[in-house]
Amino acid sequence: MRKSALIAAALVLTVTAASAEEDMNSANYMMSHCRDTINRNAQGDPYIQGVCAGIMRGILLAGAMVGAMSSATPTRAPEMDLWRKRLCIDMPVGATLGQSVRIVVAYIDARPERMHELFDGLALEALRTAWPCK
Repeated sequence: MRKSALIAAALVLTVTAASAEEDMNSANYMMSHCRDTINRNAQGDPYIQGVCAGIMRGILLAGAMVGAMSSATPTRAPEMDLWRKRLCIDMPVGATLGQSVRIVVAYIDARPERMHELFDGLALEALRTAWPCK
């Protein structure tokens, strides 16, 4: 009886650890890969490093497009103000993708209690905080 209880406990721990480890959308999963993206000597998974960089690039592109659309719109519709507030990013001229990754890594590292949250949502929040639209 005791042996089967130990085996069951070991199985539960294994399944729990595997489930937590496989949440590839969480900041917890992505952060080590994003750190590797900015560390030239890193030996991590280049594919996931590229995913990190691609997420940054997509967020920056979408944020810039929202900024351009809202400044080109003659009437300030409430819907546009909402989009602008949630998505607009004003990346400075000359800023690099590497800088954006560093900003996101520092922002998330400063909030370890949020590591379980979606990485892309935290990345958007970090970039909007660093480079808000005027």
